[in-house]
Amino acid sequence: MTTPEPPGPCEWPIDTSCCPDWDTYSDEVKTRATTFAVGILDALTGRQFAQCPVNYRPCGPKCGTGPGYMSWPVGTPGVSAGGGPWMLPYVDAGVWRNCGCSGGCSCGMSCEVPFPTSVASVTSVTVDGLELNPSAYRLDSWRGIPRLVRIDGQCWPQCQDMNVGPTEEGSFVITYQPGRPLPAAGRIAAGEYACEIAKACVGTECALPQQMASLSRAGVDIQMVDPTTVAEEGLTGIQNVDLWIRSVNPARRAQRSRVASVDRYRGRFS
Repeated sequence: MTTPEPPGPCEWPIDTSCCPDWDTYSDEVKTRATTFAVGILDALTGRQFAQCPVNYRPCGPKCGTGPGYMSWPVGTPGVSAGGGPWMLPYVDAGVWRNCGCSGGCSCGMSCEVPFPTSVASVTSVTVDGLELNPSAYRLDSWRGIPRLVRIDGQCWPQCQDMNVGPTEEGSFVITYQPGRPLPAAGRIAAGEYACEIAKACVGTECALPQQMASLSRAGVDIQMVDPTTVAEEGLTGIQNVDLWIRSVNPARRAQRSRVASVDRYRGRFS
């Protein structure tokens, strides 16, 4: 199972409440400062929040890698009334389980689709090229895996034709944002960082670290943080912003850890 590389942050709104001069800057300055601040904070926090939407085409159990793992006896005549094993082993979230139920119980969850990555939000869902109303599904999490649950009385397709395009009949496409939802603290941190970048852009005094280790003049000692040292620590040099970075990425990871399963094939990205 493959997962997409982070395509960059999207829909990362900033909170500039603590920047009283923000509205005095031109749209060009605000756009440049916001783009730079969001891009840097996205990298420093491990690219874990609200990445750009991707198109995910799930693949159900009928068109994945076959019926899954089965143990002896498999399809041996006379073993059971149905001509097969009385229990069907299967892999569920990395755990081996036996399915031996009947009636309304089922091994598979035909009305749920698991995601291969974390999910910040679901943008749209199309089946056979037709977009579903958001009231037809909801985003859940079970055993730490995000799942899209169908709640309108219908079930998701058990298979789709990968030869057709995402807008054609036979297709099943989920457009979603990988990552975690951006918390309010992230919006505030991005707003404060963008504010300081905007100040530097127009040539006014700002809190961004400058290339100076120390300065003594008229009995006053001034020390500034070397920006190269700050960058090596995975920080910005702005106290409040760095507090938030440390709280969400204390190990200074470049990106969130990912696990690839060789047991199940869930689909492809386009």
